[in-house]
Amino acid sequence: MLNIQQIKNLLKQNDIAVLKKFGQNFLISENILNKIIETANIKLTDTVLEIGPGLGVLTFELAKKAGKVVAIEKDRKFFEIIKKNLETRGIKNVFLVNDNALAVAVETRFLRLPKPSFNSPYKLVANLPYNIATAVIMKFLESENPPQQIIVMVQKEVAQRICATPPHMNKLAIFCQLYSVPKIVSFVPPSAFWPKPKVDSAIIALYPRKELNSFLPKRRSLTPSFHFTSQFQQIVNAGFSHPRKTLLNNLIRGLPSYKSDEGRPRTEISQWLLENNIQPNQRPETMSIHNWLCLAKTFKT
Repeated sequence: MLNIQQIKNLLKQNDIAVLKKFGQNFLISENILNKIIETANIKLTDTVLEIGPGLGVLTFELAKKAGKVVAIEKDRKFFEIIKKNLETRGIKNVFLVNDNALAVAVETRFLRLPKPSFNSPYKLVANLPYNIATAVIMKFLESENPPQQIIVMVQKEVAQRICATPPHMNKLAIFCQLYSVPKIVSFVPPSAFWPKPKVDSAIIALYPRKELNSFLPKRRSLTPSFHFTSQFQQIVNAGFSHPRKTLLNNLIRGLPSYKSDEGRPRTEISQWLLENNIQPNQRPETMSIHNWLCLAKTFKT
């Protein structure tokens, strides 16, 4: 575990300036580090994917537990620091990729190192840079090869949004909970990092739903079920187009109509909602995942 002075020295030696806007806050709490490792329940048979390893504090701990660690680091200077430390320590089970995790496909080479194995199971464990946390979570939940579990550090507010329940639902919660069962493991104070962020953080665990294919497509094929996924997104986006307005008004204006530029008839939308045991005057944040699924299944284009 690196202390603050060691971090400063490493940054200075490698001419690195800490950029807070990119969420570059380095973990200095051994208790929190251990909490992440404990939650991930890593075994020697596991492949672990880490995004944004920074100086490698979490990386080296993962390497002690996992059979294989694939660490994706976008910043070339951080990449070189970790590479050098791995060589110095003689660690052979960590494979570094200098790339943007949001720009590569989940099924590409980096998950299959060193032996190709299509759709290999893996766990995503990371102290995510805050500026890309939401995008990373959604990318991997929606991928053709989602992780067995996702254990990540994010902003406290993001974790709370993901785990929200009616009457405080939001689009992020709906899409995350469609694909997974999320749980806040622990809240983390700013003092666990250097430099200290201005917000609290949280360790969050997301467990992808195994029963997803019962109502969603095989993610690889453009089947009628794929249309359902697109339909679900369209309805949710329309429903939340104006969160302070009623569901009825949002859906009238937000859903495409082939009959009129004015949107769908009020009576048509109202009847559709009532048929699904939803009151037209409800707000979108009061709707459960089940409510949205019912609407997607009964939607008539």
